[in-house]
Amino acid sequence: MKSAFEGFSCGVDIVNKFANRWRKLSFGVPVFDRLTGGGIPMRGIFELAGDPGSGKTQIALKLALEAQRQVEGSSVVYICTEHMFPSGRLLQMEAEYKRLNPHDEAIRSHRFVDNILVEHIRCVPKLTACLFDRLPVLLEKTPVSLLIIDSITSPFLEEDDFVARAQTFRMTVHRLQQLQERHNFAIFVTNQVRAVIDSSTLDDERTVPALGLAWSTVVHTRLQLARLANTNQKLCAVSFGPTVSPGQGFFQIDESGPVDVPDTSQSHTAK
Repeated sequence: MKSAFEGFSCGVDIVNKFANRWRKLSFGVPVFDRLTGGGIPMRGIFELAGDPGSGKTQIALKLALEAQRQVEGSSVVYICTEHMFPSGRLLQMEAEYKRLNPHDEAIRSHRFVDNILVEHIRCVPKLTACLFDRLPVLLEKTPVSLLIIDSITSPFLEEDDFVARAQTFRMTVHRLQQLQERHNFAIFVTNQVRAVIDSSTLDDERTVPALGLAWSTVVHTRLQLARLANTNQKLCAVSFGPTVSPGQGFFQIDESGPVDVPDTSQSHTAK
């Protein structure tokens, strides 16, 4: 049998030959693109963890618009696990998106909402059935640039067999990565957080992403959000990722979704 090995290549050759494989989807928000080196890669699981109200769903909706603009003719799959899909908010963001791009006919004429395919799921069996059975069929017929799961946490909260849960994590991510390799799309998931207290002092409370270490080991890149007290600004910090550097930035939410803070220097005093 003929080997699929094509010989060794230098880094530049790999980037040029497989440019579509290593491309990134821009957030359309400069602070996030700066922290991630250009956006969400088309390989691996990209996670955004954060407090309730920190902007996770707002960022997901903005990405659902941006992905369609950046990959012409593509759709977005949006899986909701915690709440009904915020269609009213999406319509508001789409209208504002078009208003802010008055001279871009491709944006003004595009029906973004019609190309966001929504599924509501509440438990692990239905989530795996969607990802393992229905999603592959869809991908064979429909170009998809982005899969969003908002959030990955909720279906697993009732699972008390942690060994089986860890196996489900690995199996799910392995299957999704196989689909990525074949169909070339990005995966963006949101994650809840939980409070932990330092066992040595009993008073040093901090928030960490839910689902624990078993899930963290299969995540490619993670950012974590936090609300800032007495301000409408929010903090985004890099947790880890193979192609990102440590850093943080500030953003806020307006009618169009997440945007940069006008004067970032002021946000440091807001902490």
